[in-house]
Amino acid sequence: MGRKAMAFKRTSVPFTEQQLSNIFKSHDVDGDGKLSRDELKNAFKYLGSRWDAYRTDQALRQADANDDGYITEDELKKLVEYALHCGYTVG
Repeated sequence: MGRKAMAFKRTSVPFTEQQLSNIFKSHDVDGDGKLSRDELKNAFKYLGSRWDAYRTDQALRQADANDDGYITEDELKKLVEYALHCGYTVG
């Protein structure tokens, strides 16, 4: 008798708030303490977004309270809430 191959279902685990916060902070490449549109777009690419430009625009609408085009430390919580709502997962 031959061996049967076991089939494993791939599971996805959602990012935590802390993980998302760290990911976004790590994309502040110029170290100015805020995320520019390009830095934000790269973060969404890293998270696996197929529509990173759209997600960037939506994130700025949701989280950029003072409408300056940047996500500051004070606005990061709203950004993380938006990303959690989008359902990004590890793996």
